[in-house]
Amino acid sequence: MKTENSTDNLKHDKKVSAAAGKQKGKMKYKNNGPAPGNASGKSGRASYKTNFSMSRRISVSYTQILIDTFLSCLILVMIVYTGFNLILLGSDTKKVIEELMVSDDLSESIYEIAVQKDTEIALADLSGELIINTFGDFAVSYSQIPIWFFQKERSIYIMFKSDLSVNEKTFTVYVFRNITRTVYEMLLIFGFSAVLYITVTLIIFFRGNAITKNVLNPIAEMTKMAREITAQNLNLRLNVTNAKDELKELIVTFNEMMDRIEAAYNKQNQFVSDASHELRTPISVIQGYARMLERWGKDDPEVLNEAIEAIEQEAENMKELVDKLLFIARNDKDTLVLEEKLFSLSEMMEELVKETRMVDKDHIIEDSIETGIEIVGDRNRLKQAMRIFVDNAQKYTEPGKKIEISLKKENNTAVLSVKDSGCGIDSRDIQSIFDRFYRADRSRDRNKGGHGLGLSIARIIILRHGGKIHVKSKLGEGSVFSVILKLERNNSCEGISDN
Repeated sequence: MKTENSTDNLKHDKKVSAAAGKQKGKMKYKNNGPAPGNASGKSGRASYKTNFSMSRRISVSYTQILIDTFLSCLILVMIVYTGFNLILLGSDTKKVIEELMVSDDLSESIYEIAVQKDTEIALADLSGELIINTFGDFAVSYSQIPIWFFQKERSIYIMFKSDLSVNEKTFTVYVFRNITRTVYEMLLIFGFSAVLYITVTLIIFFRGNAITKNVLNPIAEMTKMAREITAQNLNLRLNVTNAKDELKELIVTFNEMMDRIEAAYNKQNQFVSDASHELRTPISVIQGYARMLERWGKDDPEVLNEAIEAIEQEAENMKELVDKLLFIARNDKDTLVLEEKLFSLSEMMEELVKETRMVDKDHIIEDSIETGIEIVGDRNRLKQAMRIFVDNAQKYTEPGKKIEISLKKENNTAVLSVKDSGCGIDSRDIQSIFDRFYRADRSRDRNKGGHGLGLSIARIIILRHGGKIHVKSKLGEGSVFSVILKLERNNSCEGISDN
């Protein structure tokens, strides 16, 4: 049964960089160890402790808001309460004056009203001479404004001044209303509010501090974990079970970041390990021939020539490997620059077919190149990628069998294909063939001179051009590598996707 597979959406391998944020507020070292970056430190990193915790800052902020709100409400209540009482007193005082205006006996009415309403009244003629006075030592000259405040012994009065016409005579009447109780009520309200305010403030501050600490606990755990993370325990992750809302999103983001860092670190370690392994073989060969030269090369021309040829071959092999590694490293550092311009993709594929036929006399090279297809891209890099697919086909196709190279236009894309008649690729290996240093059969690939980097480099080039790679393969029959490039594309890379 034929198996059709293609690699999953593979994206560019991007370097993982740690962004160091500036920490606000004064900080001090938790211990007397060296500053960060000091090589003499025990662990090479410094631990900090904030002078004023974030939870306390938040509690203080909310407490300050409470203070402002409470004071505003208290002032508003006092103003409303005072204004309401003044309006009532003014209205009642107006009624008192109206009663005096219709009174038959002004003097008797004044003393009667003074007793009934706990009010003091003074009556003066137009010259200012007091005629009746229940207020004691009140002098008309003390106040010449309509409303005034007076204190007598332990009582507080508010004075209302008005003209009074009785029996065609005009007088000036001064009505003193006792507001002592009202003032005491206001002081009582103020005192109760102050006690309530202090109590609520303390409760909000300490309770808010505790709640904020609980809410910010994941951040504290994140900080602790970040300090504990080393190259040996990159698998540490935060628990998201108890987290809610934005903090849960932050924790999930942190864990995803750690996943990327761990993957990049493991990939880097694997890359270094594989590169070292690949370099070990040619170096060992060169060392072996160097020892052979030292023993017999001076006297045996045949041994000398064999050693020189082998050393040159291995040196060239090492140079090729190093060039590939540098290409991948530039891509990882995002310093790989493509020289993009409009060129004929048809002419490039025709050149590839011609060059392949010149150097490969063991296979039947068939082509199907559609003319007139142009694209914007790096001609040399795209040709390098297609050359990798052709070289791969040559390695695994038996002599005498055919290799097909084709180019066609489908909708707004160009499809470049290389089909071999080789042994095929197992479906389990197709998902990994674009990984660096990957070999489905390591011994076979090494015998064929491969490093396991060709397809990885081809993938980088195609991705850089925003293309896709499709792979179809059947064991015993061969494989087809198809590259799909947009003839009009944007700058985003789509990756390598399924068929």
